[in-house]
Amino acid sequence: MEMLEQIERQEKGIKDDTKNYEWGRGDVQKEQDEDKKRRLEAEKDAPFSRHADDAQMNGWMKEASRWGDPMSGMARVGGKKNSKIYQGWCPPNRFGIRPGYRWDGVDRSNGFEASCFAKENSKQLLAQEAHAWSTSDM
Repeated sequence: MEMLEQIERQEKGIKDDTKNYEWGRGDVQKEQDEDKKRRLEAEKDAPFSRHADDAQMNGWMKEASRWGDPMSGMARVGGKKNSKIYQGWCPPNRFGIRPGYRWDGVDRSNGFEASCFAKENSKQLLAQEAHAWSTSDM
């Protein structure tokens, strides 16, 4: 009889410990655990090696908040926050960077960007023409 009561108390004690364990953890820790489980499930199907152009890993790295990051309040992933940009027309560049709001609108470049765009466009046009010429008799 005492042995059965002791077994019941042990079972209750184990159940109570798990409840205390759950109560001792915060919502943030639970969310982190769930996020970790989701990532592990996603990693099962991912390739073994990682490369510099891995979009998923780069997204995780950009989303991570780091303590003491001086730019965390200034910049946002995917766009600018709290920064003024020039509203008028500006010459295009290879990186898609808009000029600052104090730009006076004068293009002081040496023409390198324009020549790069012209070369790229001529290559694409030549490739399209070659394709059209090679498939014209089909």
